[in-house]
Amino acid sequence: MKPKVYDNKPLKTFNPLVAYAGVLFGPPSFITNFKCFATILKEFFFLQYFEKFHILHIPVVHVDHPLDQKIPFTPSKVSVYLDFINMWVRPLAMLVKKFGFWHASVLTKKWMLRFRKLYQCCGKIYHFRLTTTNRPNYKEMREFRQIHALDPHFLCVPSLHVSTVFLAWGFYRKIFSEEAFTEIEKTFWEKELYNCALEITETVLYVKQHSVNCIPAAIYLATANFPELVSTEDARKFISGMFASPEGFSNEDAKLIRNHILSTYENYFAEGAKSENWYDPIWNFLLTYKSTAI
Repeated sequence: MKPKVYDNKPLKTFNPLVAYAGVLFGPPSFITNFKCFATILKEFFFLQYFEKFHILHIPVVHVDHPLDQKIPFTPSKVSVYLDFINMWVRPLAMLVKKFGFWHASVLTKKWMLRFRKLYQCCGKIYHFRLTTTNRPNYKEMREFRQIHALDPHFLCVPSLHVSTVFLAWGFYRKIFSEEAFTEIEKTFWEKELYNCALEITETVLYVKQHSVNCIPAAIYLATANFPELVSTEDARKFISGMFASPEGFSNEDAKLIRNHILSTYENYFAEGAKSENWYDPIWNFLLTYKSTAI
């Protein structure tokens, strides 16, 4: 079957339900997806709730930073924050439309293998130290009530949100280069995914689900464990593009935030190059960090 062409059709116009109903449970990817969902339960939900109910006793580190206070709490951005799953699911729906269910399911398996590994890598940090921040007790919106109910807020460093969207952009960039996409599709969709990843990364700070300290660890984790998808140069460019148009705070403060995230990432990268394990720099950070947030 000849692939369909969708030049200049935004990924956000593809219905994610197509992917949920088909490729996530398609025969080529079903077993991989099941294993991935099991890992997510283990490394995200069970881990936090076992700590919350005192079944586990992993030390908890507060990772707030004074720069977090520069960014105003902006509840209206919560819909962007919650879009981090559909950000990578919508392209799967596009793959279904373009290549059919079977081939889309084969490509889905490639992503889900990496998505599972991402949670396993985060688990290397979470089982060593849990991390939290001071988030507003804001319950005026249904979305925040759901977030507070489902997320005990012990898995801040590294940010799974940030690792996921940064890695998803790198993954689809690779798929675009390997599969039968037009040049217009590749350029248009890669830019859309990149901008979406940047927006979601900024939003984790606007809705106060993370600190500026959570972002460099997330991006370092991605570049250290998935070099076939994202490079150190990708990381530097991505961080440098954050808060190009800050909302509610100054360009000068935005520069301070970018510089902090970039310098912390560079420290992780330099220490990781001479460490036995990729996660040693983050472990060292969590052992020595003392929150000085207001």
